[in-house]
Amino acid sequence: MSNRILIIGAGGHGKVVFDAIIAQGIYEISGFVDSTIPVGTIIVNSVKVIAHQDELSSLDGKSDFCVVAIGNNKVRCKVAELAKLKFKAATVIHPSAVIGSDVLIKEGTVVLANAVVNASCTIGENAIVNAGVVVDHDCTIGDNVHLSIGTMIGSNSKIANFKTTAIGEKINSFSLME
Repeated sequence: MSNRILIIGAGGHGKVVFDAIIAQGIYEISGFVDSTIPVGTIIVNSVKVIAHQDELSSLDGKSDFCVVAIGNNKVRCKVAELAKLKFKAATVIHPSAVIGSDVLIKEGTVVLANAVVNASCTIGENAIVNAGVVVDHDCTIGDNVHLSIGTMIGSNSKIANFKTTAIGEKINSFSLME
């Protein structure tokens, strides 16, 4: 198996994920897949939309991995479940992110530039840890969560599945439900 990756979602978040993938240096980008942007449209650095989102099954042999770059948690979850039928879910971590040595980051999650995830944290599947987020020690972040830009999570906090934080939100040591 090679390290070719599809980015599902060609909007603004897809472009940011593209940059993180390039910086990570693990994957070769096969192209973008999107539900609204026409096939053939160049998204960034000559990389195009190569298929409509409904045509994932037609992409056999074009990629090995995928990452879902859609900000809406419920839509991202649904698309990820369908994509996993064809491709292995990639975990993308920008190299400027600081990750504690015993942190568990589950499949399909994206950790973007300058994020910090400190010791003994768990980040669930298919989550977004956006640019500049700080997750202090001993936190549990659920599946399909979107920690928006600059969110600060205090130690021992638990964030429920499907939660989206506000930009710059501060959460200190409690469970935050949807």
